[in-house]
Amino acid sequence: MKKIFYLLLIPGMIISSCQPKSNVTPVDLTAAKDDVAKLLDKFDAGLKGKDANAVIALFTDDCLACGTDPREVLGKADWSAMLTQALADTTVDMNYTVDKTEIKISSDGNSAIAMEQAFLRSFSDRMPCRIIYHAVKNDTDWQLNFISFSFIPNNEDISKLNKALE
Repeated sequence: MKKIFYLLLIPGMIISSCQPKSNVTPVDLTAAKDDVAKLLDKFDAGLKGKDANAVIALFTDDCLACGTDPREVLGKADWSAMLTQALADTTVDMNYTVDKTEIKISSDGNSAIAMEQAFLRSFSDRMPCRIIYHAVKNDTDWQLNFISFSFIPNNEDISKLNKALE
């Protein structure tokens, strides 16, 4: 019985010692958050500067962009076309100030959800807009693969909006 035990013990030790050692490198969440904040700053600067190419370059090829209209659910080609047309319009003022920003980084440091709130005065000076982003880390760069623009009325104004839409 002892011989069988020792015979089984030796292969068990060999198998367990041959297992790959996983070295988990800690993720610097603060640095990742700073990188995503810089990405959002580039997006905002591109919009304000009406530089469609600079904005489009921030997005992955498989991105999804949702505008304020329910029909505006766009892939990159349509998003690029819409953005290029909108930013070429000289009557649209893209000068806005972000009032609030929140960024949440995933625990592995490879993706993030971000939110900005601002008044896009060319569209509404009474309702703020909330922009939701999903960013992914590709090798060393961060890119946006999702964006959604939504107007966010105050709760006390919803009944007024419902009446106006009748």
